[in-house]
Amino acid sequence: MTEREKQIINEAIAELETIMEVSLGQMAKDLVKSALGRSVRTKDPMFWPAGMLILGLAEARKRAVSDGEEGLVDKIDEAFLGHIRLWKEKYDKKISYIDDALAGVAFIRLYEQLPDGRLRSECKSIAERIYKYLQGAALDGEETIVYNADRSACNVFADGIGQTSMFLAAYAKTFGDAQARKMAGNQLKNFLKHGLDEKSGLPYHGYALLDDGAVCEKRGVLSWGRAAGWLIMGLSEYAKWSETRGGDNPSSLVRWYRELSKALLTYQKPEGGYGWQVQAVDGHLDTSATGMIVYGLLNGEGVSVGEVEASLKALLNSAEDGRVMSALSSCDDFGVHYQTYGNYPWGQGAALAALALADKA
Repeated sequence: MTEREKQIINEAIAELETIMEVSLGQMAKDLVKSALGRSVRTKDPMFWPAGMLILGLAEARKRAVSDGEEGLVDKIDEAFLGHIRLWKEKYDKKISYIDDALAGVAFIRLYEQLPDGRLRSECKSIAERIYKYLQGAALDGEETIVYNADRSACNVFADGIGQTSMFLAAYAKTFGDAQARKMAGNQLKNFLKHGLDEKSGLPYHGYALLDDGAVCEKRGVLSWGRAAGWLIMGLSEYAKWSETRGGDNPSSLVRWYRELSKALLTYQKPEGGYGWQVQAVDGHLDTSATGMIVYGLLNGEGVSVGEVEASLKALLNSAEDGRVMSALSSCDDFGVHYQTYGNYPWGQGAALAALALADKA
């Protein structure tokens, strides 16, 4: 593990420890954003920006253990315990959104690494709470989990599909739950059926079933970087534990994972990494999309490390004193992508997660 990678880990820890702290200036900005109808931070310490940091740290922890970095492992564990304590004491252990599923994946990863003890028990408890929440989530007519169901009864986002399928597949594998496996597969199969561009094979940001399912309307930007990232992450987890993985007759979802992996490889920028929109190879580097896509490609072994080496270098080179820069800002809705780049927890965590897998694939 290089010093630059350690700096990225330490910055991720610092960002997780302060993610729920909001300055007066930021509060004022959030009020303005809210008045303009833009998204603002949630009062949920398990929401996906924190989840991305936790996932990155969980993967980095495994790498640190193998590298004999005991002090770094202890520091990561302390950060996890502190975040769990915050969630329990100030937020009443509440699971509020399907986006909390990403944190659930991270805590399952941690559960698998730990010996019996307090932290391992806490990880399992969090995963069980998230699973219970997803079992009661709003569904469309094909039993696909709807995103932001309080705003729309029919919108299916790649964000939600990727996060929930990834969690459900991980939960099924670790805790032997067949129903979770079935739910994961259903989310992905429905997006495969409705959410892809026929010509390129790349995903739209989402879709909606209208007129009681008689009409499907694709929505959002074609191949938005983080949408592709969410899908390849979810698919990678499903393919990773598929009974037919590596066989002569792989399932449709495993085939999709392999096909999408190959397609995404062709859109790497010449200098490495991915643009904010996958096909925009001349566009601005988005480290959040890059980290997510590369993580998904490596997590299910859809590609070799050598095939994404330039993208891994682009992630490392984007770090300034441990802070991963050039991440695209938050997305407010289908087709609403402000071209603002900087250091955000989703870029920090995604880059760390991808870099941590570099020695494993």
